[in-house]
Amino acid sequence: MRLLESTGTERLDPLLLPFLRAGEQDSEDALGRLLTSHARPVIRGILRRRSGGDAGDLEGEIVLHLIERLRRLRLEPGAAGIRDFRGYVAVATYNALTEQVRRREPVRAGGRGEDENDALLGLPDPAPNAAAALMERNRLSLLWQEIRRLPPRQVAALLLNLRDDRGGNAVVLLPLTGIATLRDIARALGLAAEAFAEMWNHLPLEDAAIAELLGVTRQQVINLRKSARERLTRRMRAH
Repeated sequence: MRLLESTGTERLDPLLLPFLRAGEQDSEDALGRLLTSHARPVIRGILRRRSGGDAGDLEGEIVLHLIERLRRLRLEPGAAGIRDFRGYVAVATYNALTEQVRRREPVRAGGRGEDENDALLGLPDPAPNAAAALMERNRLSLLWQEIRRLPPRQVAALLLNLRDDRGGNAVVLLPLTGIATLRDIARALGLAAEAFAEMWNHLPLEDAAIAELLGVTRQQVINLRKSARERLTRRMRAH
């Protein structure tokens, strides 16, 4: 899983530095703090919304993967580094969910009856269709470029409520495909990276919550999102 990794250790997520720089005696404690404070909240937030009754086993699988990956990074400083740890954790969690869905539902019915003229409604489901999402990477990259050109309030009304076909967080598609890190998304929203990271586990937000965040009415949030979708649809047609 290298979508969120840079080509060297010069672009490591600062969250990883206490673990990577710790001495041998302190490294396991640093690893435990990293997993407890930053990884498990992301994992549990996603599993709480998306998984079935075996969420505990799935969390264990994901944590084991993270431990192995982080220990390998510590032992191989020249290897590709993780530049967005929370995004990496989200990808690992969705990949584990993908495998779970494959085991449970070998054949998944297609077709969602979407409006093909809406550039955003056409995005693939990031969990069971990760491979399809990767095939659409160029289109998604263009879409992200256009989203970044929108006013921050329109971006917020659009992305903070964006749902996949199961009602989950569709914004995860951006870090999943390596198009944007959580910091990139926070910047487009006009939010501090720390504030957006705290918000991540609660996405998608209801319009009332977005309205409170922006200091506008719920109807204004709906209008902002409608304007954003219309502008994106026009711009995507021009590509």
